[in-house]
Amino acid sequence: MGVSGALPNPDDTATGGHDADEAALFAWVEASCGGRLAAIHRTSGGNRARSWAIDVTRPDGTVAEVFLRYAPPRPPGAEPYTIAREAEVYQVIAAADLRAPRLIAAHPDGYAILTDRAHGIAEFRRLTDAQVKQAIAAEVMADLARLHGLPVDGVRLAGGVSGGRIADHVRAELAIWRAMYAEAGTRDGLIELALRWLDANLPDPDGPVALVHGDAGPGNFLFADGRLTALIDWELAHLGDPMEDLAWFSMRCVMEPVPDFAESLRAYARAARAPVNRARILYHRVFVSTRVVIIRHRAVTGEPANAIVSRALNRRLLVEALAEASGTAVTWPQVKGAPATPRSALFAQVLDDLRDVIVPRSKDSQAVARAKAAAKVLKYLEAWDRVGAGFAERERADLEALLDRPVADEAAGQLALADAIASGEVPFERMLTFFAGQAAREAHLAAGASGGIAARHYPAI
Repeated sequence: MGVSGALPNPDDTATGGHDADEAALFAWVEASCGGRLAAIHRTSGGNRARSWAIDVTRPDGTVAEVFLRYAPPRPPGAEPYTIAREAEVYQVIAAADLRAPRLIAAHPDGYAILTDRAHGIAEFRRLTDAQVKQAIAAEVMADLARLHGLPVDGVRLAGGVSGGRIADHVRAELAIWRAMYAEAGTRDGLIELALRWLDANLPDPDGPVALVHGDAGPGNFLFADGRLTALIDWELAHLGDPMEDLAWFSMRCVMEPVPDFAESLRAYARAARAPVNRARILYHRVFVSTRVVIIRHRAVTGEPANAIVSRALNRRLLVEALAEASGTAVTWPQVKGAPATPRSALFAQVLDDLRDVIVPRSKDSQAVARAKAAAKVLKYLEAWDRVGAGFAERERADLEALLDRPVADEAAGQLALADAIASGEVPFERMLTFFAGQAAREAHLAAGASGGIAARHYPAI
């Protein structure tokens, strides 16, 4: 993300504290910018990348404010979303009238890119003025419309195809994510149900293929002084259906809502000079949710508190997206709590200590963050202590009723469920009802850890 303000002196951060790889990267930055490092600030770079905001002073005294992203080499696999591919995306959008960082250089080894540094903040939730939030959202929609109007003849990104119809590109994306799912080596019935539905219901609209951002929405744009400053995080960009970016926007609005999502869609339609297509947005909401659940299934990050919250939220959202897109009426079970156990007071005491003693007295921001994460895990474990065994029995009973046969254990049940989905032996509606029950139970277990997002849903279209 963009960084503004003063940066640390390089004497504190660029010598002695960096490994040899980083020293070589910084030398490459100096050569690319034609100057000397003046300041370096490590920023959040995502799950696998490292990022820095860097100031480079040139011989004429001017300062280049740049942003460096580096992802260490990883073994070959199904995922095509590399730093080198991201550099290709920046080259494609270079001529577009977009508020986005510009590529300065791509490392010859393909593991790092250098862009100019966009300024602003990404935390949309910080804004309290609804009119300002709506105006920024409209600016994002205008830039997405410009992006979607960019000519892409001859463009082909890693893992994708060139030319053809929109459906050809969506099909190519499905193949990528199916391969990424399979690479994990374990099967998940909900993912397989979603992929099967996506295959069977792929829209084939007329109209030009577009370059889509692939993760658009709050959190992936910067703003300052009430205005959009940059669309960021282009690593998932690909050729496809422009309605996909509107689906991504609605997904990200679950976490950081806009005041009026319907008005944001109207803003896009005005900027694109074309109506939005509700059915295609609903289709892509299923695909967007499936991607997020696959990412969690692949366990890219092992942070347990985030995993608990993300799994519960995103599996529920996927079931909801499937139900709405397919027009399936799903009855969500009423999940009830349970009385305290002999261990409930122990959980409460530890949670009180974390909240009232450890966090207030800690001066280390990382320690505070870890303590809050630990509290989320404890809340989940306390919920499991109350209802977990009963939930497991309920799920086993539901699964045996769905498959019409006994299930030896959880692993055998999940495998049998995946096989039943692949064969089509159980109707879609019954499968979705089963997963609604599963998602409701997981949401109940994670409610204490999830806070306000436990009750969030996709915005209406």
